[in-house]
Amino acid sequence: MARAARAMSERERASPSPPSSQRRPQAIALRDHGAARTAAVPATAAPLATSATVRRQIEALAAPAAAAVSRPQRSPVAGLLADTTPRVAPPGSLLERAASRPLAAAPATAQPLASTPYSNRFGPAKAKALEQFGGSVATERAVANGLRYLASIQKADGSWGDQRTFHDKYGSVYVGKTALCLLAFLGAGHTPASATEYSDHVRRAVAHLVALQDPDSGAFGVSSAYGHGITTYALAECYGLTKDPALRRPVEEGLTWILQNQGPRRDRRNQGGWGYFSPGLQREDDYARMSVSSWMVMALESAKLSGIDVPTEALTAARRYVELAYDRDAGWFRYAHKPERLNSSWPTLPASTPAAAFMLMLLGTDKEDERVRTAAEYTAQRRPQEYRRYDDDDFVLRGQGNVYFWYYGSLCCFLAGGDVWERWNQRLSTILPAAQNDDGSFTPIDQYASYAGDTRKDRSYTTAMCVLSLEVYYRYFTPLLVGR
Repeated sequence: MARAARAMSERERASPSPPSSQRRPQAIALRDHGAARTAAVPATAAPLATSATVRRQIEALAAPAAAAVSRPQRSPVAGLLADTTPRVAPPGSLLERAASRPLAAAPATAQPLASTPYSNRFGPAKAKALEQFGGSVATERAVANGLRYLASIQKADGSWGDQRTFHDKYGSVYVGKTALCLLAFLGAGHTPASATEYSDHVRRAVAHLVALQDPDSGAFGVSSAYGHGITTYALAECYGLTKDPALRRPVEEGLTWILQNQGPRRDRRNQGGWGYFSPGLQREDDYARMSVSSWMVMALESAKLSGIDVPTEALTAARRYVELAYDRDAGWFRYAHKPERLNSSWPTLPASTPAAAFMLMLLGTDKEDERVRTAAEYTAQRRPQEYRRYDDDDFVLRGQGNVYFWYYGSLCCFLAGGDVWERWNQRLSTILPAAQNDDGSFTPIDQYASYAGDTRKDRSYTTAMCVLSLEVYYRYFTPLLVGR
């Protein structure tokens, strides 16, 4: 019992959860563990049918529904945020910050061209990706129902979560929570300019996050490094999809904050990574965390994909940080190099390993690299078994009932491909759709959901993470392999 209490305290001190919300200096209690439904699923998933009927069902689900005719539409030329966000003159590349240059206003299009890196999110290409990589009518229905739930609980100001709650370690968690929900909508092809059923929900979320940015530091709200990284990632992706000039400066200022807070530290193993440093919050220590660093790398790579120049040396340093975290003897990546963690009964946290392998592939490491292959196998061995709450050891050592681990596991195994992806997807594609509630939400089942402020009435963190995992078939394919 003492070991469990000590271990739980340890996880609360250094767990890779996304952020919390505003002005209550204690951890958020999970008020609704919920009756997590255990999905009775077969050991393997049936292969995706390829009949014309099923293909038509997938295409129908894959295509974002058109917005209601009565919804007012804004002129694309006027800018996606023109009615809520002041116009600013976009700066130039991050490599040329001293001399800002104007950016020609590009009209936003309702749907990206087929030649863009995001083309798998739309139309026939999306249906093809679902069929090719193991998606199904069931996974796409789960995505559609999850987005419907998220839209139904979005606040009028465009946010998700409780803005009154403030966590000592994670600050305003609702910031990162809102960005995660935004990413889920973007992943399904909904943008402020897409003229689809959730265009207005996306527009309001974008406007809310942009309005939170501090004009001096570029930080997004009084949130943790998690919240800032996820927000920068989401806005960079939205910019890449729409090329709305009103988004460029907020994205670049967010990236500048990220670059300014990347190492160096005295211990070379921490150089190039990111820790818990956050505006308005006390720095926990000088150790970089794999979980924080992964969001920062995704933000930098997403910006790079959108056409914003990112300093090569920052990406090189990040890659070196990840490589030095590999523990060859143990077969996993370290969450942090902090001695107390390494000498504990939980020397790493499960999501650190797939997150590290995903980052390495994102940064150009071949998927046949020993570290990537070992990490992918580590992850596949811990593939989801049931959607329910597990005890602490199963949660940490085996990644069970760990939605955060499932998110990174999906990214890692998908990019690694082959047998590890087949084994992972056999479980993911059956367990998540079967566990979804009738209203489209997913019941919170882990401690991270409590940090994120999920409750009976707001399950947006858990739902967004599950939706993002189920979008993996088309969300992360083309963009992450462009130029590889």
